[in-house]
Amino acid sequence: MTEPPGRVHVLPDDLANQIAAGEVVERPASVVKELVENALDARARRIRVDIEGGGVVLVRVTDDGSGMDRKDATLAVLRHATSKIGSIDDLRRIQSFGFRGEALPSIASVSRFAMRTRKHEDDEGTLVRIDGGSPADVGPCGVAAGTSIEVRDLFFNVPARRKFLRAVSTESAHVTEVVESAALCRPDVTLVLARDGRVAREWLRTQSREERARDVFDDEPLAPCRGERGPMTVEAFLSRPERARAGATRLLFFVNGRPVKDRTLARMVANAYGSVLEPGRYPVGVVHLDLPPDLVDVNVHPQKAEVRFADGRAIQDALYKIIAAPLARAFGLPAPGASPWAHYHKNRAEERSLPPEPSTPPPPATAYLPGLFGKGPAPAADASAPAPFGQRKQKPIDEATPPLTTWNGSGELPPLEHRNAHSGQTIPSEPEPDPWGLAADTPPPAPPQPIPTTPAPPPIAAPPRPMPYPTAEERTQTAERPGAFSGLSFVAQVRRTFLVCEGQDGLFVLDQHAAAERVTFERLRRAYETRAVASQRLLIPEMVTVTAEEAAIIEEAQDAISRTGLDVSMRGMRDAAITAVPQILAARATPADLLRDLLAELSRVGERAFSGAIDLALATMACHGSIRAGDAVSKEEAEALFRALDEVDFAGHCPHGRPVVMRIRWSELEQKVGRR
Repeated sequence: MTEPPGRVHVLPDDLANQIAAGEVVERPASVVKELVENALDARARRIRVDIEGGGVVLVRVTDDGSGMDRKDATLAVLRHATSKIGSIDDLRRIQSFGFRGEALPSIASVSRFAMRTRKHEDDEGTLVRIDGGSPADVGPCGVAAGTSIEVRDLFFNVPARRKFLRAVSTESAHVTEVVESAALCRPDVTLVLARDGRVAREWLRTQSREERARDVFDDEPLAPCRGERGPMTVEAFLSRPERARAGATRLLFFVNGRPVKDRTLARMVANAYGSVLEPGRYPVGVVHLDLPPDLVDVNVHPQKAEVRFADGRAIQDALYKIIAAPLARAFGLPAPGASPWAHYHKNRAEERSLPPEPSTPPPPATAYLPGLFGKGPAPAADASAPAPFGQRKQKPIDEATPPLTTWNGSGELPPLEHRNAHSGQTIPSEPEPDPWGLAADTPPPAPPQPIPTTPAPPPIAAPPRPMPYPTAEERTQTAERPGAFSGLSFVAQVRRTFLVCEGQDGLFVLDQHAAAERVTFERLRRAYETRAVASQRLLIPEMVTVTAEEAAIIEEAQDAISRTGLDVSMRGMRDAAITAVPQILAARATPADLLRDLLAELSRVGERAFSGAIDLALATMACHGSIRAGDAVSKEEAEALFRALDEVDFAGHCPHGRPVVMRIRWSELEQKVGRR
């Protein structure tokens, strides 16, 4: 009996190259990235990038680097052929951009590829042609010292991939971002970008990263932030807080000169601004992190867009501590906190309860206040919960181990020392190693306080917490009841943030900003759907400098943008002119902020449906154009807001998901003050 033929087989080289190209070559910008990085690895001092048709028709990258002879040029287009690494040890300390040897064969398998190269000491160059993964045609040619690579008709043999490419302006914008990123990481190199025969951008070589950052972000006042922590050096150039944008698309990170994307690092930078930045907003600028290569793993992403740190927590904490103080000095921000998560935890706490008055300090965490508001001792920390950022988690004590210290009832604890359970020998505690120098900024622990020996009275059961208004069932009933909000009696405004009202079944507390934002959003959305958003013309058009990607969005989504009430048009490659804004927002929001936030949401349209992006954009615009925390609200304005809430499709939350109103039943209030 014969065995059936095997179903496992080795793929042909051309098919394997096209599969590899699916990981490396996503769009024309991917081709430009790989070729520019190869030029930088070849020690080029000048790089020119030419594109036609957004890079689909032609991508040409020319450099004056070291070049290759015929032997190296022939090997360079083979899979896993590279001059960057030679052993596994080299993989652990990579300092070049490329190292896998996959870029050139992957690009050549999905395009009409031609490479001309010559070493400085050679008399003639080498020409390598590959047509859609066919065998290489190698011959002599005349060419200047360096390398010039042409990639034509990208994805001509993979039509399924080509049809997913975006418009020419969008693909051109992605190419511009790649070249801009290369310019930021290598200020000592001149880079030129030409589109369809015209020079679009040019960055001449400079002496420092700061000069290059100011060339790239030419309309942004940037504050330099420099410092060292352990083995890491940070050099950042960041914008003023009022120039922050929704999303971190214009906050760029470079690790050892390599562009990376890291949301956690972006949050650390935003936290360094403290409370002046609203959640979800990030500054504009660039952050360079330099540290030993063996502390970074760059081989974790197909396109090398992400890295993994040996000690990510220390990197994040060190970054926060380095940039927080310079930002505070440059922009007059509040003094930074010791922990990068302080502002985050503060916001979460304020969302759960009303903040304490500034004149009344909060009670100590260990204080016991019998009989006051039903508060008892602070609950013990959950041993399974992660430790706060920047602090080491305490190791749990094994229950089977005898107690290390005992309390003699004197009201004072013995010294904190480790005792050997068997010999009783005292072993002084040794501090943990601190290579990052973070312990210097950690305040010393407070001296132990005497523990009272008087037994505490039994804790009083805490009354049930007031639940957010309304519940799922009550929301339907409230929404159907006419005059649900206009029937409330306004009592007072508290801390210029909350509106306290009296109703038939309880006390109501409204977040004035969330309520006004909900009303504004609903009005904007209804007007957008009916194409009836009223616009107010500006006497003088406001000019806003935009990125290449944002310029492409303005051109492609012109109809959707105009329906929001914004009248925007491009004046050149990087300047947008705003001539009208939504009338409902004209008094409270600046045209530039409205446009930037709208573009930030539309730039992420690939992550969600376009209608969802428009809703989020309208929500952000409504946020800018509504009453804010800190604004004084009169009784007449509050009552007008209540009447407006009855006219909208109220769901209990603002467009960004925060609750609008909370109710405390009269029975709950009576129980709190002991009347029940």
